[in-house]
Amino acid sequence: MDHTVTRRGVVALAAVGLAGCLSSDDSDGHEDDDSDDTDVDGGGDSRPPEPPERDIEPDWNTAQEYRTWLLSDTAMEGNRRFDYTEVFPEDTDLGAGFPDAFGISTETVDAHLIQSFTQVFFGDFDPDSVHEEVAADDDLEQVDEYAGYVVVEEPFDGDVRTVAVGEDAIVVGGDYERRIDAHRGEYERLEEADPEFTHLFRQLPHEETVTAHYGSPMGDSVDVDGIYLWGVSSESPTADELTWVFVFAREEDLTEETLSGLEEISSSVTESSMEGRTATVVGAPPEA
Repeated sequence: MDHTVTRRGVVALAAVGLAGCLSSDDSDGHEDDDSDDTDVDGGGDSRPPEPPERDIEPDWNTAQEYRTWLLSDTAMEGNRRFDYTEVFPEDTDLGAGFPDAFGISTETVDAHLIQSFTQVFFGDFDPDSVHEEVAADDDLEQVDEYAGYVVVEEPFDGDVRTVAVGEDAIVVGGDYERRIDAHRGEYERLEEADPEFTHLFRQLPHEETVTAHYGSPMGDSVDVDGIYLWGVSSESPTADELTWVFVFAREEDLTEETLSGLEEISSSVTESSMEGRTATVVGAPPEA
């Protein structure tokens, strides 16, 4: 997946509701689904060797909330890719494809996260009103109440999808239980499983729009071996300048020649640098 898709994809996917991907066949509860470990979240799961142990821990008191919702054992394994944004273009219809009962709109949603086909909408919601709406709508069925979240099933694209509505978040996906548990600190988070992501977050300069995953960026723009994980951040999904950060498994794989190869991800590089196992490239998005 090239970066043009990466920086705009989160808004587009939210608007269309991930057609066909949020069905009842997704992993439910805390069981893993290892049936497809290829390109379902973009890029497969072929990682370089494990890097040296990094002595670093996240400060959950200051970390952005969305980081508490990220999992290592996602419903669909892939490369644990996630896309997060707090900025939505004016023509984005966040509520498209969702019943009015959930109250998803640009007026109620402050930010959006997607990882392994599970969406989390952050904002101000009213789970109590969902009870009334479900009773009046034959297409909606309340199937659970979990940790203060009203859990509803609804027909979607010929299947059924699960939506858990809380006061400050709506989770769309069959793995809502472990997402909620992770947010509450009762289930292992992505950064607790792999501190390399904590390091990555500390290198990315923007908080408004962030994408990251294991392995290399997809497409032909970067042909570099040894990338353990990478991320990109910007002030909005359509920003003119972005910052890419690449973390390598081995320091010896990151050379001046390697850095030159990484610069190919940008159509116009402003600056680039490397330190230890980490490289940073700042510049314009790639040409379409």
